[in-house]
Amino acid sequence: MSKTELHLPCLRGLIGDWIYYITLMSFKEISARVKLPREIDKKYNEDKLKLGDWIQRKIEPNRIKNLVNYMKQQEQMFFNSLILGIYDGSPTWQEINVQNTNKFNDESELTYLSKTFGILTLKGNESIFAIDGQHRAYAIRRALKEKGNLKSEEIATIFLSHKTTEDGKIRTRRLFTTLNKFAKPVNPSEIIALSEDNNCAVITRYLVDEYDLFKNKILIIKNRSINPDNKTAFTNIMVLYDIVERLLTDKPVIAIKVRGRSKNIFTSVRATDKDIQKATNEIKNIFYELKKKIPSLNNFFNGVKIDRTKKTTSLLFRPIGQNVFFNVFKVCISESKKQKVIDYFAKEKFNLANKVWKKVFWDEETKTIISDKARQRYATLLILEHLGVQIKRTKKDQEIYNSFGINPLNI
Repeated sequence: MSKTELHLPCLRGLIGDWIYYITLMSFKEISARVKLPREIDKKYNEDKLKLGDWIQRKIEPNRIKNLVNYMKQQEQMFFNSLILGIYDGSPTWQEINVQNTNKFNDESELTYLSKTFGILTLKGNESIFAIDGQHRAYAIRRALKEKGNLKSEEIATIFLSHKTTEDGKIRTRRLFTTLNKFAKPVNPSEIIALSEDNNCAVITRYLVDEYDLFKNKILIIKNRSINPDNKTAFTNIMVLYDIVERLLTDKPVIAIKVRGRSKNIFTSVRATDKDIQKATNEIKNIFYELKKKIPSLNNFFNGVKIDRTKKTTSLLFRPIGQNVFFNVFKVCISESKKQKVIDYFAKEKFNLANKVWKKVFWDEETKTIISDKARQRYATLLILEHLGVQIKRTKKDQEIYNSFGINPLNI
């Protein structure tokens, strides 16, 4: 705990039965004063901690690492407010008397302003923890150790009074779960459309808007499906984003480690224009090579319409087939077997007319494609083994291998 006194400009408000105080705190003060529960009270270090004493989630190291990198590398960083619980000590609130300068309508308005504006004084002996934003608060502390010039940055904070009684803990936990319950995650399509820090989203937008090969060939929809009657679209923007992320980053492919840019950093910290251009060119070169060497892609990108209702049409024009292909392609790049995967798909056997893929992906009773992820994983592993990539089958993998009875060497 910091022992120095701190005066903070503040607004006081009331919602429900909570009195709260909105203010600004420097990163330096956040680092010094906001603690993890286990740092405040030794009971948080007990191995058999009762669930009733938990008031926060556990710290996730990867989230901390991503936030620290974001603060160190992004000059245009911004964070939501921290909601801080405070107990112990003797914090004080002092109203600021707003003088009537003939700009206010009546005395009640003047009284309201005076009661709302004030100064919150922390004596330094308080216990302060994050009810919402503990990862941000802890990451700020970590970032200051690595980049000291961040100490004067400011973040909005909301203080609430917390009581350590059983009722007080229940009240605070209820607030924590309410905040997380009603916080709506950003839709993936919105990230693709709006994010300026997710480089994969930036590149995906460029490919849709500027890349000649994809002109009028990418559907702008909020799901990953394609109408079978569509004859002109290669894929949709959601699947294209998945492809870009898979090709450029080190995101594991069905638990197989692959080489690439750090997925955590590349999708959260804006790269230089030069690096984005380099990554974009990598994607364009890959598609240029695939168009050149795989006949069905060459025909399509040269203007030949496709008929997705025919079983002889390549599964490369369906999201499930694209997922399988780019999974295999990414692993084979990391395994220095890129040419092998291109040669395999250039044979144009990856369709529902092939008895292997018909068995894996076609439901004869309903006359529909089976697109569940388990079968996509199986197809990916089957092709990888056929191409000579060493894989480790899990127990579930072995079960599905046994159920289909397909020899990887025969596909």
